[in-house]
Amino acid sequence: VLGGMDLIGATVITDDFVVSGNCTENLHGMCETLYKPDMEPDALFETISQALLASVDRDALTGWGGVVHIITTEGVTTKELKGRMD
Repeated sequence: VLGGMDLIGATVITDDFVVSGNCTENLHGMCETLYKPDMEPDALFETISQALLASVDRDALTGWGGVVHIITTEGVTTKELKGRMD
């Protein structure tokens, strides 16, 4: 079970994914398109990376990359993504 919270404290509880921050509409659409249940960590990283980079490319106010954390029973893997810088 995953959970998230917006700025005023409204909670979201879900079984698949939670998006927050800038360009949430873009992120939500990309995650709905690319996410599948029970993905392996490497496939999940690729999905998250593609969703994040495609979403921020469509939002002029959003940053130039991101940090992806994959949490498994073996631990946490963190990777930094580089995006457009124009």
